[in-house]
Amino acid sequence: MKATGIVVEYNPFHNGHKYHLKNAKLSSDVTIAVMSGDFVQRGEPSIIDRWTKAKIALENGVDIVVELPVFYSSQSAEIFAKGAIGILNELKCTNLLFGSESADLEELQRIATLQESTEFKLRLKIHLKNGNSYPTAHSLAMNEILKETALNSNDILGLEYLKAIKYWNSTITPKVLKREKIGYHDENIIENFASASKIRNCIKNNEDINKLIPNETSKFLKNYNSFTFIEMFYPYLRYEFIKNSKNLSSIQDMEIGFENRLYENALKYTNYQEFYSSIINKRYTLGRTQRVLIHSLLNLTKDITEQVKQEIPYVKIMGFSPKGREYLTYLKKFNNKKIITSYKNINQIFSDKVCKLIEFNENCSHIYRFINPYENYKIPIIKGGNNE
Repeated sequence: MKATGIVVEYNPFHNGHKYHLKNAKLSSDVTIAVMSGDFVQRGEPSIIDRWTKAKIALENGVDIVVELPVFYSSQSAEIFAKGAIGILNELKCTNLLFGSESADLEELQRIATLQESTEFKLRLKIHLKNGNSYPTAHSLAMNEILKETALNSNDILGLEYLKAIKYWNSTITPKVLKREKIGYHDENIIENFASASKIRNCIKNNEDINKLIPNETSKFLKNYNSFTFIEMFYPYLRYEFIKNSKNLSSIQDMEIGFENRLYENALKYTNYQEFYSSIINKRYTLGRTQRVLIHSLLNLTKDITEQVKQEIPYVKIMGFSPKGREYLTYLKKFNNKKIITSYKNINQIFSDKVCKLIEFNENCSHIYRFINPYENYKIPIIKGGNNE
């Protein structure tokens, strides 16, 4: 059986995602979505919980939904991509279909190869030391070495997917789908399409989004009362910054001295927006600043990150369709012990290190549930089954 993998956040699932999924289904027997859970790549809580997202994905036609654990999903593009591609590799995916502004796979592969050169890495390091943010330093190095201008968001992530395929020595064949009409950060609405960030803003402002999302998504969101935003976690963030100020230096993405800034301003401000305005600087992008906050909230450390970069610890199935069930049955012949559908007897299956990572991911979702107390499923959602 052939499987096409897609890497998604579905935050929330909109018409652009439907277009992506439709194309992914053209060239394989099943479509597998590796989906961020309760915390996402821009360093934010997901606006809707992981299980609701899984239900929506299945309703829209995904065959298998796999959770991208928080120690991958909340990270920079490089680590995010390594985790996602590593999981798809474990699931024997034949193809990967990702969105791209350029849709020029050959050029992206050329750039990905050049970016791994010693000269590029050295120039990137120099620009970072000069106080530039990572995207700025990356753009400067690109211009100097590759004679390229800055890439757009999906192309940058696409480069990391290509590098990750090489990193895991995977046989996955990458394919690109041109991103049409709306850019990743666009605030415009064109016909029935808008970016996920625009849709989240509409939700926050109680604006109608029905024309921007499929009917299958709308029926889940119309009565959803727990939309979740980062500022809702600020009391817990303040607690972490004050109580654990001496240990913040071990947090993933934390640079020397920034922990003091977090501590001092957490003491000073009771309002999240005032606090956030006080900590931003030109070296930290919005995404990286928020990742530091989320990593501090969850105690996601540099040590955990290094551990999961070396090997995919486990693959958690969140839901599947009848066709997805058939593919999972097919995978059993490969006897991959990493694929799990429940946490029953995990201590007998996995090492202590892996069990701690599973527990870490679940504890992070418990923290998410402080704000959004969703029903936490213990077994996968089966489309058409009793637990749907």
